[in-house]
Amino acid sequence: MWKSHAPSNIALIKYMGKIKTAGNRPTNPSLSYTLSHFITEVQIEKASKDSWEPLEKKGFYVRLSEHGRERFLQFFSDLKKQFKIKGNYVIRSANNFPSDCGLASSASSFAALTKAAYAVAQDEGDVKKMAAKDLSKIARTGSGSSCRSFFVPWALWQDEGAEPTELPFGDMLHQVAVIEESEKLVSSSEAHKRVNSSLQFEGRPARAEVRLKELMQALQKEDWKAAFEITWAEFWDMHALFESSQPSFGYMAAGSMEVLNMARKMWMAEGDGPLVTMDAGPNVHLLYRKDQKDLANKFREQIEETDSSTRVIGNDTENL
Repeated sequence: MWKSHAPSNIALIKYMGKIKTAGNRPTNPSLSYTLSHFITEVQIEKASKDSWEPLEKKGFYVRLSEHGRERFLQFFSDLKKQFKIKGNYVIRSANNFPSDCGLASSASSFAALTKAAYAVAQDEGDVKKMAAKDLSKIARTGSGSSCRSFFVPWALWQDEGAEPTELPFGDMLHQVAVIEESEKLVSSSEAHKRVNSSLQFEGRPARAEVRLKELMQALQKEDWKAAFEITWAEFWDMHALFESSQPSFGYMAAGSMEVLNMARKMWMAEGDGPLVTMDAGPNVHLLYRKDQKDLANKFREQIEETDSSTRVIGNDTENL
């Protein structure tokens, strides 16, 4: 049996939109922070045919849609060809966080599958020794955002694969306000296709390029407030693409707006607060400096007191 695991990541400069002529080639670069506490575990074992099964483990989620299974197995088939792996295998996987609801479970799962398949190839296939950058490029072809999950804590993805980048705030507290855990009605893959129909997509790559430069400068200068303003504008830019696509769609829920308004009021009252972002889903990610622990605890309590149906998970507590 071969085992591996990989973390999720949250993009502060978003990957949304693909170059049509190449699989999962982004229209703009993206910058992400690795969520080392959100992981996918993958086990691969020899079997009579290729198949997927849930990995039963306490505290782990095993939901995977039929489409998700097909996509996962198709990528494993591609990996077998690339790594020249013979025979059939059963793949077992699970996350320690909810999947298919906008928490980047495909990033961690495809990265973990790539690492596990590479381990199989070293014993059963024909593959040269590969570095993380090489595996990142391969994982990208299965799930674009997975290429960033090979590096901690910051990853920059500009072309075929991601690479690590040195920035301050490498040890942040992370919370996500889980508004909904149900499977998204519009998958991230479908979202990538639809955003091209938005009139606002013209100019989107250039806007992202500008924000990337500004965000990296703000982080290097440790200008936290500027970083907040940039990441706030960036995720709204992405969600505006969703709402203006043909046909339009959206992920914002009433609970999402409530948490966002609470975060903005905190910044207005305190002159300080978390970096705030959202992926293609209703759940809200919050990143804090290490010295903001009391602020993080206060905000988590405020969120859960305001709406008992919203739970907050992350590395600031032991409630994963």
